Amino acid sequence: MSNRDIQPFQFACPNCEERISFVFGQEDGELRGANELIVNPKELFNGDNPFIDLHLDFPVYFGKYEMGMTTFMRVTREISLDAYRHLNLRLDMLNHLYPMQHDLRSVITQFKRGDIDSFEKTCTRIPGVNLKSHKQEDVLAALYTATSIMSSPFTIHGVNAQISEEAPQIFRWLHESHPEKTLVFVEEILANEFLRNLHNDCLSLYPKLVAMDLPFRSALFYDYADDDNLGRTPARVSTADFDVCSNYYKDLSEVFARQLTFLAGLNNLIKRGDSDQFEPSLKVTKQDRVRPELVSLDAFANVDLGNKLGFIDDCFYKIDTAAIDNKLRNGIAHYKYDYKESTQTITYYPSKEGMSREKYHETSFMEFMRKSLLLFREVHSVNHIIKAALFYCVLILKKDI
Repeated sequence: MSNRDIQPFQFACPNCEERISFVFGQEDGELRGANELIVNPKELFNGDNPFIDLHLDFPVYFGKYEMGMTTFMRVTREISLDAYRHLNLRLDMLNHLYPMQHDLRSVITQFKRGDIDSFEKTCTRIPGVNLKSHKQEDVLAALYTATSIMSSPFTIHGVNAQISEEAPQIFRWLHESHPEKTLVFVEEILANEFLRNLHNDCLSLYPKLVAMDLPFRSALFYDYADDDNLGRTPARVSTADFDVCSNYYKDLSEVFARQLTFLAGLNNLIKRGDSDQFEPSLKVTKQDRVRPELVSLDAFANVDLGNKLGFIDDCFYKIDTAAIDNKLRNGIAHYKYDYKESTQTITYYPSKEGMSREKYHETSFMEFMRKSLLLFREVHSVNHIIKAALFYCVLILKKDI
C-alpha cells in the first residue's frame, strides 16, 4: 500500500472492458463495475483468472501470481534499496502536496489576476512561501517559491539548480555584449505581451500537475529503472483517466511550442546579436527561396512545434529531444487515437490520410505518462529562463511587468 491517505484504484476487465474501481480511505469507497465474490482463497491464485498487482506508487504488473513476490520485493529487485528510499521521499512529498491543491491553484490565479492582497493571504497558508513586500521582485520570489514547491517531486534537483544559476548569467552577458538589441527584444515581448502571456501559460500548468499526482506517481519510478523496459514490460498505472491526461499533454505541447519562440529569440541574440536573425543557411530552401517563416521572430512564432526545433541552430539550451514526440502530439491534438483501457494501449494516427486511418503507432499509457513527465521538465526548465528574464526586466531595466 501507498502512504497516501486516500487511494483510488482502477483497472478494466480484459474480457468486457468494464472499468472496475474502488477507493481506500474514504466512506464512499465501494467497489464499482464488478461484484465481490467470496470464494475459497486458494481458488483466487490458481491461474484461472487474471492476476493484477495494484499499487499507486509503482507500475502495475499483470501476469502470473508468484507467492511472496510483493510490490516491495519486485521494485527493490529492479532498482536498488537506496533508490527505492529516495523515490519514497519524493512520493511522500506528493502526499503533502495534494491536500494543498486549492491554495496552490489560488496563488497562481491571484498572481495572474494581479490581486496581490489575496496572493499575500494565500502565501501565508503555504509552508515555506513568504511574501516580504509588494515590490515586483518580492512577488516574483514568492511566486517562484510556490512553483518550486509544486514541481519539486516531479523534477530533478540538480538540473533545477544548474539552470537557476546559469539563466541569470545569460542575461548578464547579453546586457553587456548586445545591450541595444537585447533592449529591443525585451521591449518587443513586453509591448506585445508575449512574455506575460507565455509566463501565465507556464504557471497554469503547475497546479494541474499537482492535481494529477496519481497517474504521474508511477512514472517517477523510471527515473531509477531502465527506461528501455517501458517498451518491453507490460507496466501499467493503477488509476488513470486518459482523457484528462491527454488534455494535459496537449497543454504542455502548446506551451512548449511557444517557449521555443522565446528560446529562438535568445539564441539569435547570443549567436548573431539580433533576436530576428536566424542562421543564414536555414533561411533559404534547397531551391534558393527565402523561408517566410524565418524573416523575423514574429513570423517564426507561427511555425508548428515539429518544425521549430530544426530552425534553432545549436541552441544554448540543450533541449531533451526524448521529451518531444510530435507524431504523438499530432495524434492526440487532432483526436486521432484509440484507447484500450484493459491493456492501457494508445493507438494513434499522426499522418494526414484523408478519411482513412491506416498508418498508426502504438504506445502504452505508462510510456505516455513518462513522456508527459519529461515534457513538463522541459517546460519547467525553460520557465527558469523566463524567470531570469523577468528579474532582468525588474531589477536591471526597472520596467513594470
